[in-house]
Amino acid sequence: GYSKEGPNLLLILSFLYNFQVVHCTLIYDIVRDLIKSFREVDVELLLLILRTCGFQLRSDDPSALKDIVLLVQERALKATDDQSKREEIGAPYAGSARISFMIDAITDLKNNKKRKRDEGLLEKTAKFRKFVGRMKSATPLGRASADSCMRITLQDIIDIEVKGRWWKVGASFIGNQFHADADDMDAVNKQSASKAKGLKENKLLKLAAKQHMNTDIRRSVFCILMGSSDCDDAFEKLVRLNLKGKQDREIVRVLVHCCGQEKSYNPFYAFVAIRLCEFQSNTKFTLQLSFWDVFKQFDEIKARKAANLAKLLSHLVRENILSFRVVSKVLDLEVLPENGVIFLTMFVCNIFENCDPIFVGHLFGGSGSMDTEGIALRESLSVFLLQYLKGHPSNAKKSQFRACYKAAVKACEVDIFEPVKQR
Repeated sequence: GYSKEGPNLLLILSFLYNFQVVHCTLIYDIVRDLIKSFREVDVELLLLILRTCGFQLRSDDPSALKDIVLLVQERALKATDDQSKREEIGAPYAGSARISFMIDAITDLKNNKKRKRDEGLLEKTAKFRKFVGRMKSATPLGRASADSCMRITLQDIIDIEVKGRWWKVGASFIGNQFHADADDMDAVNKQSASKAKGLKENKLLKLAAKQHMNTDIRRSVFCILMGSSDCDDAFEKLVRLNLKGKQDREIVRVLVHCCGQEKSYNPFYAFVAIRLCEFQSNTKFTLQLSFWDVFKQFDEIKARKAANLAKLLSHLVRENILSFRVVSKVLDLEVLPENGVIFLTMFVCNIFENCDPIFVGHLFGGSGSMDTEGIALRESLSVFLLQYLKGHPSNAKKSQFRACYKAAVKACEVDIFEPVKQR
């Protein structure tokens, strides 16, 4: 068997990354280096990294993870030819079964699919991360120390004998006095990428100021929502903000604001909201309050914002995240402004276009009980359907819209008095 020194050292380094001592750049550099040689021991070390800190790597830099997936797949395609050549000279190489297992593992990581045996390690790591975070918060630097990880690269470590240790206080460092050669071009490219990332962050901060994100929390939430690669990436980064008490309500407020400002509805915000509600149930109530605040501002907002938020609410109602009765606050048709009509029309039409008649019947039929408030809600819905949607262009014969419309109208019928039997 081979020495356990390498796996043990890599395990220590992986946990240092999990606890934010070193940056993900170093881990990704090591992963790329292991992929180049791709021997049996390299595949073992790659699997060790994936199990220990794979999901944290995905959260910190999902774009780099996608590049790694492509590299692994490309390297695996050459595995058969390379293996036959290495066997001729007696060099070790990873077997096809082991490579297949690693590809499955990294693909599951890319798709955010957790394996049961990894959940225990993830829970323990999260527990220790919180403990380390509390220790950092107790330092004189306070919250600023949370991002105090060392941003060293693998090339920095390799060049210690030549350039020195720039990350160590008081250590000698040659730096720019050392003439750049072909090997230094990778470092230059990485610096350029880091600079581009910084420019993107500055652009987002300027956009946040333009959107009146006037607190640090709101700015952070805004930059995460605008800069994330997908809803899973956004959710993980929002959770890592670790907001306490009433601070987490700002996430919902900024999310609703951003959705309303889009040129057209983007379901990304609904998917993020669903993830947040599944993670923390009180987010549902904050969402409900946010929509009620929007209803009070129909005279001030633009029609585009009303339409976007109507589709957002429709999406959340269809996914059973929010109750249909949220719209009860806006169903006073006598004083409903134009944007309110637009909101309700888009909300109901979106439900008709994305649901079947049976679901619509249950949804509208369950919108109110037989108490006074429930009866009033059904009556208001019935009047709205007949007044605004009966002549809607989509309400054509034999269409899904027409079937859903009829189901909704029938569900809203209210019999207040039982019929009197004739004697």
